[in-house]
Order: sequence, then C-alpha cells, then structure tokens
Amino acid sequence: MRELVNHRGVVELLDLLARGPHTVRELRGELGLRRPGVSRVLRLLAAYGVVTADVVGSWDESLDIAGPIRLTESGWRTVELLSSFAVWEALYQHSDTARDR
Repeated sequence: MRELVNHRGVVELLDLLARGPHTVRELRGELGLRRPGVSRVLRLLAAYGVVTADVVGSWDESLDIAGPIRLTESGWRTVELLSSFAVWEALYQHSDTARDR
C-alpha cells in the first residue's frame, strides 16, 4: 500500500474515481497534470488491479482512452482503506520505524 500511495497523483486520482468514472481528459483537467503524468499514474493503478476501462488493449500504449476509467472491486477496497486514519497512521508509523534502523 505504501508503495502505491508514495507516487504523486495516486491518492488524488483514486479520490476522483471514487466519485465516479472519468475519462483520461477529465482526469487531466481535474488533477492539473499533463497526459504523461496521468498515464503514469493510471498504468501503476492498472498494474495493481485497482482501475479498469472498457477498452481492449494495453495500458502500455498511449492512453487515448475515450471511454470511462473506473475503480475495480480492489480499487474500492483500496479507497475504503485509505479513508481510514488508522491506515495512514500505520503507514507513517511503519515508515518512521524503518527510517530509525
């Protein structure tokens, strides 16, 4: 989980998709990121299985997906976990412990 949320834009993108499906263009506009930034985050989230799209193809190709991108069941569980203060506290506490070694 820590590896996922450490990437710029991941939490913000998950928050947007939790409000409903969005196109790449809509995500770019909402996040204020250029296409490469949004594409990078979407590829990462797809690799973790938390987002899906109704398009056949690879997430490695240029993301000109016109259709909506939405959370998978795993994505919804991830959003639910990230809405818990205790999860964030545990992520940071573990991070502090690792740094002290």
